[in-house]
Amino acid sequence: MTAHAVHHSVPLTHAAYFHLEDAEAQRYEYLAGEVFAMAGGSESHALIAANTLGAFINALWQQPCRVYGSDLKLHIAELDKFCYPDLMILCETGRRTTRYVEAPTLIVEVLSKTTEAYDRGLKFEHYRRIPELHYYLLLAQDRPHAELFSRTTVKTQWQLTEAHGMDAQLEFAVLNCGLILADSYLNVALSHNEYDEL
Repeated sequence: MTAHAVHHSVPLTHAAYFHLEDAEAQRYEYLAGEVFAMAGGSESHALIAANTLGAFINALWQQPCRVYGSDLKLHIAELDKFCYPDLMILCETGRRTTRYVEAPTLIVEVLSKTTEAYDRGLKFEHYRRIPELHYYLLLAQDRPHAELFSRTTVKTQWQLTEAHGMDAQLEFAVLNCGLILADSYLNVALSHNEYDEL
């Protein structure tokens, strides 16, 4: 999904930002008083995100974790930022309110042509400001391919693990679960999707 700046004469407070979303039934990202309208994604994007959400719900059903899709905001307090990751997993270190969550253990983004540079670059830089974040998972939209960034024991270092093909599997030791790529790409028409149209 892409974001477009919305100009206001003065920076918005959190209350004004929440009111804007409520009044317009539109999702916006928020960064230090500025808001950015969020555009929708393709069918492939929606399927991959929904499939992955379902897979994690099944894998974590006996654990003290909650899995959220893109309808719930993430707040990054250090940056005064609210945004909508494609998927978040909140465990014992996470914090919840009625409008947003903080301190997820895992964040997932489904890549698209227009957002890939942002997802890999500035967005990941912002996510790394979350001390409790252990995993950042990027899922390709045009092929069964995943890139998992895992925080190491050195808190400023991240390790990359790649997985390719429907039979590939990723392990999340902190969550005590795994993800098979076939589950994320179920019913996704990889030979004819909207990746190049985004």
